[in-house]
Amino acid sequence: MSPLWRDEVGIYLAQRRVCLVRIRRGIRPTLLQDENHIEPQAAPGWEGVLALLEQRLSQGPWSDARARIVVADQWVRYSVVPWSDALSSAAERLAHARELMSGIFGDGMTDWTLSLSEAPPGASCLVSAMPSALLESLREMTARHGQKLASVQPQLIAAYNTWRHVLPAGDAAWFVTVEEGSLAALRMCAEGIDRVHAVRIGPDWGRELKRLQTFGRLASASPADGRVYVDLPAALRTLRPENSADLEWLDDANPPLTTLHQLEHLRRKAA
Repeated sequence: MSPLWRDEVGIYLAQRRVCLVRIRRGIRPTLLQDENHIEPQAAPGWEGVLALLEQRLSQGPWSDARARIVVADQWVRYSVVPWSDALSSAAERLAHARELMSGIFGDGMTDWTLSLSEAPPGASCLVSAMPSALLESLREMTARHGQKLASVQPQLIAAYNTWRHVLPAGDAAWFVTVEEGSLAALRMCAEGIDRVHAVRIGPDWGRELKRLQTFGRLASASPADGRVYVDLPAALRTLRPENSADLEWLDDANPPLTTLHQLEHLRRKAA
């Protein structure tokens, strides 16, 4: 088989939960397998969920494939990096982003790996950071199970990219993704991404949505600009806040047959 059409495995990691999908690529992509595993007794932190992932990779049809991994936002840090004409290379922009993140989160950022989202010249972009030890553990685990690691993305970025085709172009609006224990959001505008908001949450996550609605209204020039688009797992939909007429609840019963679309669909459906 052509390396370009090698099967892909999608992996989603959250506290106590692992989702896996396998896609046969080619002229007619096919969903071969999907699984959702929850371990209520998993140890806190990403080390516990990696132990669960190791177990599942050892027992299922997940080897001999390219791996695309999505990491829950509770293990990710974010900030917005404004465009600067003084920065002329990718290395300079990344160094500037690290200085900005260190100013927000402290000197402990030396143990985190940073990545910048793509953005056209003149537009602000999003910087995300994940623990370097987590990324190294994922590289070692995928290699150990016969996988070629193609990408590791934070949940906010992966979810935003899978929904991007239905989000408004050019209008200011919030995109929100919710997972048990975490909520992350970015604000889109004509100049790119101008705000990001990520918090740990409890059962009353609706309070954070109401706060975003308030932010949207204060920063908007028109009612359309203040919309909030929400990517929400099925299990949390019964907890949606009242008076949410200006919230758009994203749903797609038939997502495209790509690895990340199917992984996002399973994450929402199986939560």
